[in-house]
Amino acid sequence: MSFQIHHDMQGSLHEILRALLEAISHLNFELHGDKVTVRDHGKRLTIDLHYEGERHLGLWNLPMTGVTYEFIGYTEEEKDAFMKHLQLHMQRCGQ
Repeated sequence: MSFQIHHDMQGSLHEILRALLEAISHLNFELHGDKVTVRDHGKRLTIDLHYEGERHLGLWNLPMTGVTYEFIGYTEEEKDAFMKHLQLHMQRCGQ
């Protein structure tokens, strides 16, 4: 099966990439620029990051990064488990 998910995340591309790499450090992955590829027993997860500019909230200018996950060969349950792990790992204090 194949699934694609897109998230807009508040943080610079560097901050989001650093947190993402910490979250997947236990997996076999390759980093090429702003693209991460995870290979897992014939399955593949591709994670593309791209800077989306700043979101203006009052006097704050918040950097935004788009993250697209493409799961190839994963079941829906495996995809959901990965996303839950990632969400828990990437939460910030107070959120």
